[in-house]
Amino acid sequence: MRYTTIVEKDTSGLEELINAVSQFEEDRFLEGLRMRRYTSYDIQQATLRVREYQAKMNREVLALDKFSETFIQEYATDNNQCFETARRLFNRIRSTISASRRIFRKTCPIVRRQITVGNKGSIWQRSVLSYGGCTRDLFGISSYDEAVQILYEDLRTFFTTVVSTLVLCRKMIMQEMAVREDGGLCLSIYRDSREKALSGIREVAKDFVGIQLPANELAQRKVKAQSMTEFAKKNYHRFERDEFRQFLLFEAIQEGRNDGLTDEETALWPDNHAKALAAREAIKEFDTYGAEGQKGKLDSRIVVEFLKWSGVSKDKEKRLYEQYFCTTYKGRLRKLGWGSICKMRKECEEQRISDAELAESFEKRQRNATSFHINETTVPLRAANF
Repeated sequence: MRYTTIVEKDTSGLEELINAVSQFEEDRFLEGLRMRRYTSYDIQQATLRVREYQAKMNREVLALDKFSETFIQEYATDNNQCFETARRLFNRIRSTISASRRIFRKTCPIVRRQITVGNKGSIWQRSVLSYGGCTRDLFGISSYDEAVQILYEDLRTFFTTVVSTLVLCRKMIMQEMAVREDGGLCLSIYRDSREKALSGIREVAKDFVGIQLPANELAQRKVKAQSMTEFAKKNYHRFERDEFRQFLLFEAIQEGRNDGLTDEETALWPDNHAKALAAREAIKEFDTYGAEGQKGKLDSRIVVEFLKWSGVSKDKEKRLYEQYFCTTYKGRLRKLGWGSICKMRKECEEQRISDAELAESFEKRQRNATSFHINETTVPLRAANF
């Protein structure tokens, strides 16, 4: 190999590529064809290759663009190691780098003499597309065959895509570096990511019921941190999603146990332990809320009110009822099947009764039951005083 094709997987590598590709212009393109003495066949073959490169690169750009939408806002990302973002991005644009390398190599001067390892020049600095002077064509590309013009337009589109891809990579790296320096922003991203992750933890928490929780590096880092801001700042983009989710899961379960919650209660209310304890107490007192429906069964309307008052999302209400309510409720009334609950929930939606109204109705039942108990205990005491 007469030239080196190495590209450093860091911001300097991105800058080198952007600078090289940005030099592409009509006269440099024509100089490259003359220098390598391209035939009509060579030009047609080059056009086909460029279009193949473009198709692969388009797929990479699409994936990279989607990745960039959430990358900065995620506290933990897959395969993320400390300050390795540039390397990860380069791995995501392999076709872009590889295709650019081939095109630049094809437009480097042919060197016959032996070049020592230490004297090898970079293709990005030796290609006529980006390096040195070139002869200006008096009549321009319009004087050339259509095949030459087509190749030029395809290459211009190709390099435009390359530049936009590399600029997006550089932008993400710069944004990540800025976030790392902003403790308040890191903490905000941490809390937002934590809230989103906890919403999915309910599904897997049942697998850890009653087990001894293993040590977790993030948990140890949190203990050692002077503040939550310091913790959030030091660990932004340093751990993978699974590690982050495991940390949040184990932390939620342990905090729940410390607050006297069962693991099932923690799974349903990982971030609201007060509501979990209130729900446990509400189920114990359920019969005092006028909960009797037809034929000695629970009233489906009151159960729906309880579900809305509980604060769990709609997709978790079935689990709340079947796996928690039905096992916790020890009253005298017979339990309903989920179909009856679902039917009543649908009727409330059709009547446009909001979740907030249903929750308020359940709270009113609780207040009325409390008032009744107070009156029931105070009246006999007054009678005794007479």
